[in-house]
Amino acid sequence: MIKQDKIVEVRDRASIVEIISDVLTLKKTGRNYMGLCPFHTEKTPSFTVNEEKGIFHCFGCRAGGSVFQFLMQYDHLTFPEAVERVAKRYGIVIERAERGGGSEKAGERESLYHINERAAANYQRWLLDHSEGKRALDYLKSRGVDLNTARNFMLGYAPQSGSGLVDLMKKEKMTSQDGLRLGLIGQRGPGQFYEKFFARLMFPIINPAGKIVGFGGRVLDQGLPKYLNSSETPLFRKGSTLYGLYQAKEGIRKADRVVVVEGYLDVIALYQCGITYAVATLGTALTVDHVRVLSRYTKNITALFDGDDAGRSAAARSFEIFIEAGLFGQAAFLPNGEDPDTFIRSRGKAALEAILEQATPLADYYFSWLEQRYGKTLDGKSQTAGEISRVLAKVNNPFEVDLLVRRAVDTLGVREELLRRPAAARGGNPAARNPPAAVPPRATDGRDDFTERSLIGLMLRYSSVVKEVAEQRETREWMGPKWRAVVDLILAEWHKERIVDIFRIAQNSPPEAASELAALGLEGEALSETEAGQMAADCLSHLRRKYLRELERNLRIAIRAAEEQKDEKAKRERMLEWQDVVRKERQLERRRLESKTNIR
Repeated sequence: MIKQDKIVEVRDRASIVEIISDVLTLKKTGRNYMGLCPFHTEKTPSFTVNEEKGIFHCFGCRAGGSVFQFLMQYDHLTFPEAVERVAKRYGIVIERAERGGGSEKAGERESLYHINERAAANYQRWLLDHSEGKRALDYLKSRGVDLNTARNFMLGYAPQSGSGLVDLMKKEKMTSQDGLRLGLIGQRGPGQFYEKFFARLMFPIINPAGKIVGFGGRVLDQGLPKYLNSSETPLFRKGSTLYGLYQAKEGIRKADRVVVVEGYLDVIALYQCGITYAVATLGTALTVDHVRVLSRYTKNITALFDGDDAGRSAAARSFEIFIEAGLFGQAAFLPNGEDPDTFIRSRGKAALEAILEQATPLADYYFSWLEQRYGKTLDGKSQTAGEISRVLAKVNNPFEVDLLVRRAVDTLGVREELLRRPAAARGGNPAARNPPAAVPPRATDGRDDFTERSLIGLMLRYSSVVKEVAEQRETREWMGPKWRAVVDLILAEWHKERIVDIFRIAQNSPPEAASELAALGLEGEALSETEAGQMAADCLSHLRRKYLRELERNLRIAIRAAEEQKDEKAKRERMLEWQDVVRKERQLERRRLESKTNIR
């Protein structure tokens, strides 16, 4: 792990307002800053940032936390990556031993990333600064790619004679073994290394965090293979990596949609023409992992296919991929003989957007495709039903199963239970695998959660309330599991530091709790210490009454069970416990009534 004191140093040096202002406009309102939330669509600002406390919270979608949690959600980073991103901005050095859990493996990955970065810079120099690179620049120009776009996508060139990468690695003391692992160089014999990429236009493949994980290379003539991608490495997996995602992240958020195409130059052409929310698979068909990665950014995914038979068959097959990933997806089709690159360059952005607007839900397309493929005869319907049953067996969400079964029944006219049976056997129907519990769980009391939440908010803002809770050791027993862990974190922080730091508490809490803690830290600023103390006392009194009522109910159940089993000893013990609880309830009620009388 990155050391705690280093995390605190980065947090203290960072300006959460400055970092969030990089991606959205904030306006000062009193002690806070407000803006339109980047995590959901809204017209009235509900996204709040507090510089002093170093927290943000959206009162619309409930996202919230520290500057690190903002970057984790916005750029889909891990916690160490978010800390490193902020540290780099403010010139704070994170020692390699502190990275990625302090493990040797994390340091090794950083070395591999560094080699890829140096290789990309080397290829780009050959493209832009060497005479041999002019051939590749001319090719890009013929494909409508301008210099700014080439720089944005870090395009490069690997010359026929080699780019000097082997010598560069020796000069900068990068190990040949790492170059071999990354697929950048090969080995003919002891000490004899050569470059894997030559005479190719180079496309660095960048992950969402902005790190280069691999390369794709395209020949400039009729050589084969036309495209050559990095082999699978510790950094790179074709089946879950998408080209252009790093450049498209912002466009995807703004449009709340993503378009999936096939080629590097398709993504680049669309981006240059204003479709900044396109990504491409890397020479493979769309996979479940691809869809799951994209679903972190948007649920509106459109796959763009060629309009020929091969493209339409690929669209039908992709329906299974989307379903297994838990999404329905959409399909859009280009005219025959067109690809996204040629289409948008010849007809423009508006024409392509019109095709995307006419995208068909993949579920509808799949059923129509099956009907066309197998026909409407009895035999054809039987084959269609078999295909649908096979696909339904991959669906885990029971609501999706229900929707698809109803759609299939409309198409085929068969009984629902015949189609549901495979899904239930697979687990799509929860009732088939989870028999009802003997005693259904009781619904959570909304008032109880409100009381617990209020108490936590007071503890975060007033030291006197923390001290009061610390003295009443039974408090954590009165609370539900959701907030009990937070109380433990606050009390541990209090006993150690004699202060409560929302940042530290949120950092050690689950994401949902961290968001609520940020909200609580921004609420109720106007209360006086006396008002806060009275409010905390009311919360504690309510929680204790609730706890005692629950305890009394459980003891009554235990007494009845002992009577049925004729266990007199257990009955006497439970009766004594029950009488003690009733006595405490009466004392609590007496105090409550006395308090009301005094107020009057």
